[in-house]
Amino acid sequence: MEHHKHESTPSFFEKYQTFISIIIAGLLIGGGIVLSKTIPPAQGTQNGNQPQAQTEKDVRAELIKTAKSLSLDSKALGACLDNKSQEATVNAASALATQSGVSGTPTFFILKRTIAADGTITVEKQIPVVGARDKQTFMDAIEKGIQPAGQQDLTGAKIVLNENDHYLGPKNASIVIVEYSDIDCPFCKRAKPTIDQILKEHPEYALVYRHAPLVQLHPFAAYKAQATECIATTNGPEGFWKFLDVISK
Repeated sequence: MEHHKHESTPSFFEKYQTFISIIIAGLLIGGGIVLSKTIPPAQGTQNGNQPQAQTEKDVRAELIKTAKSLSLDSKALGACLDNKSQEATVNAASALATQSGVSGTPTFFILKRTIAADGTITVEKQIPVVGARDKQTFMDAIEKGIQPAGQQDLTGAKIVLNENDHYLGPKNASIVIVEYSDIDCPFCKRAKPTIDQILKEHPEYALVYRHAPLVQLHPFAAYKAQATECIATTNGPEGFWKFLDVISK
């Protein structure tokens, strides 16, 4: 129900509210100016304690520095980034992620495969695992073929591995964990130790890493993904995994 206001004699505040508002606004603006001069603006953080680079130039410098520290071809990396030589590769990986129904990172697909005597590989089952899950959840998907409880089914194309995929482990593995990941994604970082532990305990499994940068949330993730592809072209698989391991921490 709508209520009507009763007319009454204006109070002191009502008579001078405009004048009072101007004074308060002036004090707030003046205080803001003083604070801005004495307190530096807060910076975004990366890994909890490192200042996050704010420009592509800064990111490029950090990537080059990291490559040098790992004895990787930093000169070739710089040229590759400047020429955007691997931009199409990362875009293609992102397109594959979308086709497979990936909408967030990390998203994993457990591929249970059989290898025939003639070397023919058939994917018998594909189990999605979305998010940074615990070890038991992954093992349930691997050993029992069940996806996490309450997880919505992913509708999309089946995963088809190709010669350009980044493998860690045997290429003829009967269990392949396909990870769609964003280098700057905090949940991807959280999932990494679990995946590392599983691979350590089961060297017969393989991991395939695919890029799925969420540029709306992490504006430099695609650029960093391109850097890993640049390293792969000059330093091979070992260089790729070494470089990725450092810049994704």
